[in-house]
Amino acid sequence: MAQVFQFKRIVGYMIGFVLFYAPFALYQKMFYAFMGVKEYADIHDFCLRIPLEHIWQGRIFQSFTVGVFSIFLCLAAAFFFGAFFCGRLCVVGSIGEYLSRLLPDRFQIDWPRYLPPVPVRYGILTGFILSPLLGNYLACAYCGYRLVEAASLYIFLGEVIVLPSSVLFTGMLWLLVFGFFTKGGRGFCNYMCPVGAAQNAVHWLGCRFSFPWRIRMDATSCCLQCGKCVRVCPMRAIRTDGAGLPYHNAQHCITCMQCRACCPAKCITYGHG
Repeated sequence: MAQVFQFKRIVGYMIGFVLFYAPFALYQKMFYAFMGVKEYADIHDFCLRIPLEHIWQGRIFQSFTVGVFSIFLCLAAAFFFGAFFCGRLCVVGSIGEYLSRLLPDRFQIDWPRYLPPVPVRYGILTGFILSPLLGNYLACAYCGYRLVEAASLYIFLGEVIVLPSSVLFTGMLWLLVFGFFTKGGRGFCNYMCPVGAAQNAVHWLGCRFSFPWRIRMDATSCCLQCGKCVRVCPMRAIRTDGAGLPYHNAQHCITCMQCRACCPAKCITYGHG
């Protein structure tokens, strides 16, 4: 059962790769076909960071683009279903996660144990949104999307893309510091991704209501205290309290469902109400 679940996760990330990254970029191409325009489609069209930077300047409402449409779609999905994009489709996050599995846990850092992700990631999100007011733009300064697409274009088309030093530095943080040497491999997602922070903020708001879907834990009545859910959570969004019972933090959960899949007592569910 667990192997089938992991296979489905991998298939989901493969779909995300084909949907959003050139030379495929099927999602962007479908959008342009619907709009009746002919455009070269790549990850820059889809980029969710740029609309976030334009919010306070009002520029996000000036044109109907792939990115503008997608950020609203992404946030709506997060409100009703959780950080769906991060947990099911984001190739950048998945690469760090699967890379971390190559190194034993004892050589990895459990960053959230020492540095709470929530204030850091929301602080970065706030600075990211406000940066255009100060004349700065950060969307392309650190972009894992760009690295993945550069690799894709080289593999499939033999096209070599020169990347700026800021993007290469991002690659080191994403793949090594916050990937290979981080428990769960999602350190970059946890601390530095404004798109993930925006989704979790909206998801947290959705959890105030009864109708959106979210991870639900019934730890008091059936939990075996085996700790499996804590270990498999790539975002380290599940911790244990003083009594050894797990609790879930929706503010940095990507709704990947690994906790639900591994729970032997079926104490973790996904639903509404």
